[in-house]
Amino acid sequence: MTEKRYPHPYGKMRNKAIDDPSSFNTPSFEDLRAAIQFNPDNAEIWLDQHRMVLTDNNSLGIMKLELVQALGYARARALLSRIGYEIGASEVDIALKIRKDKDLFEAYSAGPQIHALKGSVRVEPIVFDVDRDKGHFYVEYNWHNSAECQAHVKHLGIGATPGGWQQVGYASGFTSAFMGCPVIYRETECVAMGHDKCFLVGKTAKDWENPDEELQWFRSEAYSIRPTKKKRKNTDIENDLKIGKRSIVGASAGFNVSLHLIDKVAQTNTPVLFLGESGVGKEVLAQELHKRSSRADKQIIAVNCAAIPDTLVEAELFGVEKGAYTGADRTRPGRFERASGGTLFLDEIGTLSLAAQGKLLRVLQTGIIEKVGGTKEQKTDVRLIAATNADLRADVEAGTFREDLFHRLNIFPIHIPPLRERHADIPLLINHFLRRFSDKHNKEDVTLSEEALRALLTYDWPGNIRELENIIERGVILADEGHPIDIYHLAMNIGSIHAGSKRQEDPFKKFITHSKKHVPNTDIGMQLLDQGFSSEEVVDNMIQAALDRSNNNVSDAARRTGMTRSQINYWIKKQRTQP
Repeated sequence: MTEKRYPHPYGKMRNKAIDDPSSFNTPSFEDLRAAIQFNPDNAEIWLDQHRMVLTDNNSLGIMKLELVQALGYARARALLSRIGYEIGASEVDIALKIRKDKDLFEAYSAGPQIHALKGSVRVEPIVFDVDRDKGHFYVEYNWHNSAECQAHVKHLGIGATPGGWQQVGYASGFTSAFMGCPVIYRETECVAMGHDKCFLVGKTAKDWENPDEELQWFRSEAYSIRPTKKKRKNTDIENDLKIGKRSIVGASAGFNVSLHLIDKVAQTNTPVLFLGESGVGKEVLAQELHKRSSRADKQIIAVNCAAIPDTLVEAELFGVEKGAYTGADRTRPGRFERASGGTLFLDEIGTLSLAAQGKLLRVLQTGIIEKVGGTKEQKTDVRLIAATNADLRADVEAGTFREDLFHRLNIFPIHIPPLRERHADIPLLINHFLRRFSDKHNKEDVTLSEEALRALLTYDWPGNIRELENIIERGVILADEGHPIDIYHLAMNIGSIHAGSKRQEDPFKKFITHSKKHVPNTDIGMQLLDQGFSSEEVVDNMIQAALDRSNNNVSDAARRTGMTRSQINYWIKKQRTQP
């Protein structure tokens, strides 16, 4: 029996109005207009759950001029492009929420129309050739009355390069999040170049012959191209994009700050301490720091401190002389000795015992190690990188971590933000993992359904990048050849670890279950009406009950109510300010 395939929730729209742009049925602005709320009494403007600020376009032009003068053209353009990219990626949830029942063109048009509502630019579609199931994206747009480009002309004049830096970043970020893969817009005509309008082409990164021309401004996948003596060709970069060799993937502000700090410290020998929740990618970034350092031609030795028993820590780190204890039948080098000339990465350093911390501190102070059972001191030349998901300052106050060691390690701390604060990175990571696991499991052209993508973009990711990686691999394995990964492929129960214990529910499956729309209970509705509750009182009671049930955990309360963290936080703030 042939499986019945239901239409894609957003449908497909291919080669729409290539020869007749006027036939585009541009959706009404009314649903987006309704999402804008003005509250001057509290100095707030909201677009759905995004707080907005009205600003003068002339001031944006002045800011661009100041940035160019202070940073230079390339760095200023990259900064404004990245800001636009992250804003665009963060606002895709408006389209997924407000136009979830619309067709593909109407849903996607929310991005250009939000731009128009903000007074940024009027967007005219020329070509819209898109198939989400196949990951195909090709569009052409005219931009009319671009505020950014007009300000660019006023303050920087007409030149040989386009001026819509932040707007192009927004378009690329919004579309990358909407499609679940890297999409690049290129402005080939611009009023800042003397044209009467701006003209843009948008395609997936893999379909551009020279994607690095734009990727360099976003510093997404292109950032992981490390400095080398040999200049890389665009074809090399394109091939890497196609086969998914990147391990450093991202475009968010937090991600770029972390990489900027890595670049700053890489060529020194200063110890580095990576901080962040479990699963944010601390070891991957430690590897990247090593590869960017002057020690890149030597080894990086990684040690999971939590996996070493206290009785063996000294032997593992510093080595053992033959006969030092029963079973020591040969001399064995420790991790410090094996990493000589290179880098030693100590993960979960907060789990070391106080005795082990004292021995580590001595090595950092003197640069000398001594094997267990040995009598000779040995000089070591190692660059130390440590990582922890613990609050070491709190551990110092609690007496479980040495204060002197903390200060030795905390010379150059780098905080890695959690994935829920790196919204712009999610579509890039999804695409990266799809390519990696498609290759690993011998599957071709694996894509995501709209419902699956929506869930991945709105989930809080308590397990961070590691959780996203595992869920994507699960989906690639379960999806049928030639069909997109659907929501039921991503969510499944986790079997019990111990025989006889209760089955543990996958947090992602729980999120999906709680996110489903339920049929309203009319009996409850009648009771509320009979008791005279207003809609505001109903919402207030629902949110307060959710916070009580979740012990004031905002993320859990948001999942229980089907609201966002921003909505819950706004409600809490509002309650505190009321008399």
